[in-house]
Amino acid sequence: MNSNKVSIATKPLVYSAFRYIENKVWNALAEYIDNAVQSFKDHSDVLTNINPNNKLRVEINIDIDQDIITITDNAFGITNDNYDRAFELANIPLDRKGLNEFGMGMKVSSIWLSDLWTVKTKAYGETEAKTLVFDIHEVTKNQELELPVSLETANVNEHYTIVTLTKLSQNKPRSRQIPYVKKHLASIYSKYIRDGLLDLVVNDELLCDTQLQCLVAPYYRTPSGESTEWKKVINFEAPKYDEFGNQIGVYYAKGFIGILERMSTSVDNGILLFRRGRVIGSSYDEKYRPKVLCGEEGSPRYKRIYGELELDGFDVSFTKSSFQDDDEFSTFIEIMRDDLIKDKSLDIFGQAQNYTKPKSKAEKAKAAQQLVQTIADEIAKPIAIPSEPAESTAEVSSVDIPEVVSAEPTSESASAENASSSETIVIPSIETEVRPNATSTYKLVINGVSESTNKGLYSLICKPDGKYYATINLSNGFFSRFRECLSSDDNIKQLAYFIRNLVVTELLLIESGIRSATSFRNKFNQLFGLI
Repeated sequence: MNSNKVSIATKPLVYSAFRYIENKVWNALAEYIDNAVQSFKDHSDVLTNINPNNKLRVEINIDIDQDIITITDNAFGITNDNYDRAFELANIPLDRKGLNEFGMGMKVSSIWLSDLWTVKTKAYGETEAKTLVFDIHEVTKNQELELPVSLETANVNEHYTIVTLTKLSQNKPRSRQIPYVKKHLASIYSKYIRDGLLDLVVNDELLCDTQLQCLVAPYYRTPSGESTEWKKVINFEAPKYDEFGNQIGVYYAKGFIGILERMSTSVDNGILLFRRGRVIGSSYDEKYRPKVLCGEEGSPRYKRIYGELELDGFDVSFTKSSFQDDDEFSTFIEIMRDDLIKDKSLDIFGQAQNYTKPKSKAEKAKAAQQLVQTIADEIAKPIAIPSEPAESTAEVSSVDIPEVVSAEPTSESASAENASSSETIVIPSIETEVRPNATSTYKLVINGVSESTNKGLYSLICKPDGKYYATINLSNGFFSRFRECLSSDDNIKQLAYFIRNLVVTELLLIESGIRSATSFRNKFNQLFGLI
């Protein structure tokens, strides 16, 4: 800056057009934070020496009632040498590898949000603070290409920038939006907040980075196996070509893709896409959820896949709301997905789709109680048995019940049995009646017990009191493999109908003097014990 004026060199009517670009409040506010972060990083050697805290602090105050937004930072400040560039539209910095690569952010955001804005800044080591006032109506009416700068003497050690937006436009945030704005900004700058570089305060609230819990569990195909943290480190690159097929660089992705401990439908699930340390177009509940990585919308995989990817080689829109080159971007993600699938060491997508979190003891007991009650209710209903041709049966001397044959426990089932022994579940007995016809009635007592993983699905005995006793083994492998059978009323009813028919069939065959009925159950249980 060589005088008490600063160039805003562009046709003033161009500024008016910025009011109508597609943008979001948090993206507009993020431009001020980007400038502060880049200023802090560019002068970190100096600021570290004078600030023991070694932290950038950005405070945003949104006062809807007073129609004013204030953004204050303690970065280096805008120096005299950099002042013209800061206010000339699209005056691109020499180093375009930072967060202020387009030279448009502060100007565009300020015009998008307000009719009148003021920038007061003091650079460290300089003796004057500078203040500029930009009134969009005056600039366009008078076709102004320069604006006056007010100077005042200041402490050489001070360093700050204060942007004040007044006469807010129709793009201003509404009161109900402010919590949403906070969450998006916390998400956009989560890395800087997490790394301790940035204190970001919005309306007196210090924003925090929320760390999501990654699933730690056995592989769904081996539920009794060792637990694994389901997080895959990503370090992937692919060649970048120009329109003539010549390689001009590489696309690069670094970060992780994992599985959430708890499913989410709209906030935690999905992937944060970073560029130069800040999120691009995928903050908070707008995370990146492509079908190739997250599966069908609404599926378990969609609700569980999450991650963070720092990308390089891709261009972004000047509002930093999206990545450019959609085709190349989509192709890169597909190639990365294929690379993940080839790696058999961690089946991220299979686990995300098929893993079911084990129920708590209370949840298991409630589902088991419902199952036993439903079986009893089904048995209590009159049974319509169709007539069938008479068949010769083996001569039976008695109807004693042989011992139930159990499958030999495998090492895996034995370890699972030991692990679950502390979660024994006993369901109170329910007495009901089996009425195969108008003249016959049999007493049946049903209960459920978590006996052993290598015992059969059920047992049936007739005691001296003349009653039959059926015990449903809630630890049978069937309930582990088909957990969904106990997850809804309809599934429980279907399972109850299946077990009811097995129990009643055996009971009626025993009453008919057919010994093979129990042999069938023994063999059936032998197979179920091996599930």
